[in-house]
Amino acid sequence: MLASLMNKDGALVSCGQGFMTLEFLKSLHKPFCELLEPKFDFSVKFNALELDDSDLAVFISVIILSGDRPGLVNVKPIEDLQDNMLQALELQLKMNHPDSPAVCQTAPENDRPPQIVTEHVQLLQLLKKTELDMDIHPLLQEIIKDLY
Repeated sequence: MLASLMNKDGALVSCGQGFMTLEFLKSLHKPFCELLEPKFDFSVKFNALELDDSDLAVFISVIILSGDRPGLVNVKPIEDLQDNMLQALELQLKMNHPDSPAVCQTAPENDRPPQIVTEHVQLLQLLKKTELDMDIHPLLQEIIKDLY
């Protein structure tokens, strides 16, 4: 998961061979800063939860089962599955973190990840349409290539 590659100061890029600072990210022109900055904010909060691999597996399934993805035709069955996975996530967190009620309340109620996914897909589609017209630094081209 991308959050594991980020901290409050920046993110590892290019398979862990480089580090992009948050200041560098903020200096980028649109849509690059819009693409990555919300993920930094989410990652810092998400990493503070200290979820283990089994927690992450259920959490990621909730994100994958987002009914508001662009191009999705039959939304209701996906939303029903997501509701089931939200219940499973709540149980998983209660079992794995019985002494941390904040974790049990924060993760399931956080509806930001599916929204981030939707925004990410929309921005990537914009990049695909406009990147031919942009004069992009080679380092940024490499980062973008790794994103899609």
